[in-house]
Order: sequence, then C-alpha cells, then structure tokens
Amino acid sequence: MSSERNRPIHEETLVNLIQRAQTTGDPAAFEGLYVLYADRIYRFLLTRVQDVQLAEELTSQVFLRLIERIHQYRIQPQDNVAVFSGWLYQIARNILNDMYRSERRRTFVPLDEATNAPHHDPEPLEAVEKKMTMEHVLAALARLNERQQQVVVLRFLEGLSIAETARIMRLTEGAVKALQHRALKNLQNYLSHEMPS
Repeated sequence: MSSERNRPIHEETLVNLIQRAQTTGDPAAFEGLYVLYADRIYRFLLTRVQDVQLAEELTSQVFLRLIERIHQYRIQPQDNVAVFSGWLYQIARNILNDMYRSERRRTFVPLDEATNAPHHDPEPLEAVEKKMTMEHVLAALARLNERQQQVVVLRFLEGLSIAETARIMRLTEGAVKALQHRALKNLQNYLSHEMPS
C-alpha cells in the first residue's frame, strides 16, 4: 500500500481533490483521494475481516463506491478531513455489512502481509513468535464490537488524536476516551486468555 499511510491529510488538499472529482470527474483527483485514503481504509478493513485478499478486494469496492457517490458528499466550511473521513469509513462499514449479509469469512493473516512491513529475514523462532502474536492480536481485535474496533484503529493504527477520532466517530472527546478505555481493557482480557503460555 501507499507510503502516504502516516502522513497527515491537509484540509486544503482534500477539499481541492473533492472539488475536482465532483466538478470534472478528474481521474487524477480520484487518484489523489485513493493515495490519501487507500491504506487507511485497507487497514481498517483488515482488522475486521482478517484476510489480506478480501481486505484488498473490499478496499477496491470502497473506492468504486466513492467514484459513484462523490457527488453526494457536501463540502463543509471546515473540518472536511474529519467529516469526509467519517463518510468514507461509513462507506467501508456499509460494504462490510453487505458482505456479512451474504457470507461469513474469518481467517488469520500472516504477519508479513498484515503489517506491510519490509521483510528483514528474522531468526525463524522470532518470526514464528511474531506471527503468532499478530494472529492473536487480530483475533482479539475481531472480538471487540464495531465501535471499539473503530476507536482502536483510528487511535492506534491511524495515530489520530482524541479530538480527530471524536470528529470522525461523531462522539464527544469524553465518549471517545471512555470507549477507548473499554476497548483496550477488553483487548487486554482477550489477549491474556488467547496468548499461548
């Protein structure tokens, strides 16, 4: 996925891309939106489905739906990064719900595919331990409810602040803190019961 994954999204850049996509259907504008969001959406979906190929397929579907529905988004006077992000994550959740209505698939993800990290050829035992750890983390994360999963993804995988997460999730900052606390407590409990001794 893109190297843009951890770069902040700037309001002016995002609004410019949305306006170009809406007014002229400029392919470069859609490509710009893809570069900004593809990796974020992919990681969000991967935590839910735990299947690399399926997450990639669903990410493609999200951006196809974005192309179809870009005219439905109303540019805001401010905070488009949070509002548009929330809108796009909602599209991703809707596609997930559509998939779950038709079938249920859950599998584990190999560590090197789940993290998209460069491969350094670690010692075999270390590689196995890391893979087991990632599998248990993903399995535990999948046991959280949807809101708890979302707050973990936004806060710890995306690195967003409490305020940014609150805007995307349409919650107060206090509610995000409480949700995050419950999510991490549940995640810790699940991991303590699932990790091999």
